Amino acid sequence: MKSLKFLPSLAVFLMPAVAAAGGGHNHDHDHHGHKHDHGHGHAHDNHDDGLKSGFYGDLHLQVFFDHIYSAAESDEEINEAYTHSHFQLGYGFGNGLSINSNIELEGEPAGHDHGGGGAVLDGTDRFFEDTPLFIRELTINYDHEYFGVYAGKFDPVVSFDKHAMPGIYGYQVVDEYDVREKIGFGGYGRYDAGNFGTHRLDISTFFADTTFMSNSVLYQRGDVDKEDGSVSNTENFSSFAISLGGSDFHSDSSVVPEGLSYRVGFAHQAKGEGDEKDENRYTVSGQYEHSFNDSWRGRLLGEVVHIDHLNGEAPHDRTYYTAGAELGYNQWVLGSTYTYVHNDNPDEPDEDQDGEFFQASLAYTFDIGITLGAGYRFQEEEGERNHRIGAMVGYTLAF
Repeated sequence: MKSLKFLPSLAVFLMPAVAAAGGGHNHDHDHHGHKHDHGHGHAHDNHDDGLKSGFYGDLHLQVFFDHIYSAAESDEEINEAYTHSHFQLGYGFGNGLSINSNIELEGEPAGHDHGGGGAVLDGTDRFFEDTPLFIRELTINYDHEYFGVYAGKFDPVVSFDKHAMPGIYGYQVVDEYDVREKIGFGGYGRYDAGNFGTHRLDISTFFADTTFMSNSVLYQRGDVDKEDGSVSNTENFSSFAISLGGSDFHSDSSVVPEGLSYRVGFAHQAKGEGDEKDENRYTVSGQYEHSFNDSWRGRLLGEVVHIDHLNGEAPHDRTYYTAGAELGYNQWVLGSTYTYVHNDNPDEPDEDQDGEFFQASLAYTFDIGITLGAGYRFQEEEGERNHRIGAMVGYTLAF
């Protein structure tokens, strides 16, 4: 295997960066995700939204145009177009209570399979095929200055949000293994330690969505039933997640440098019908961001996610090691990530192969909210490689 293990060192020389407000293809780390101390995230992550009165939200559209080349099979060398778009809408009652939703239009790149994009490739180009429109989150919330609670459909807070990953393709690796679309309830507590940062503890309990929201329109993913199996598909609160994150450190009297943030987390997903074991995952995430002057800014990010009994399989463990870098200059953003995937599955030698992913991109965001980007992605998975180059057009609007 021709390794790309030199790439984390290369990423250091790129001098990572954080996108300026209104100037990043990673949503300025403020959209679509849970609270990972990079921004506001959903309303159940930000007490200010609960204090608002009336409607609020944001729209983020992304359309990708990719060419896959030098793949393991010639039938996999195709052109494709797909979208990764969200519309978040909330209503605040002005007393801490709010209702919040996240509607997603998720046409996935070839090889992913969350209900779209997982088709077998036959050499035919794919343009906006198998693109479901569905309810990603729908919650009722109560938020206070130091705590909050929520209930409904949500993505549990375990590690950094996938949209914090640098690069236009950065979210895609995380999208393969994140914990998503659960029914349950949760809460958080926030503590301000002054110069030693602000810290937040998130706890939730849940099970896989088996309501009408598990299906979709435009392209039907199909209803999820308990009989379908999969971890956390138990229709009882035997699965849970807990994580602790911190940021906003001040260097005047603290030994922790400004610009540092972290999150450590654990998620237990109980086995469903047909599964052999419960799945447990452990995460450690950290990043450092720095503004050099009014124009230049940088960011370094690292994350380790270890999963015992992946998808409920007794002998199958997997670990993801990710390093990311970003460099921003005014409205330009250069971003890159490298992920090394270690598989341990002695019962399936064909699946006991390590993998790796590398992607890099350059993007520019105009003042009107339109982003144009171009990038490259390499992946090796289960011994098969492919390369892709592509372009992205995005638009962001908040209200």
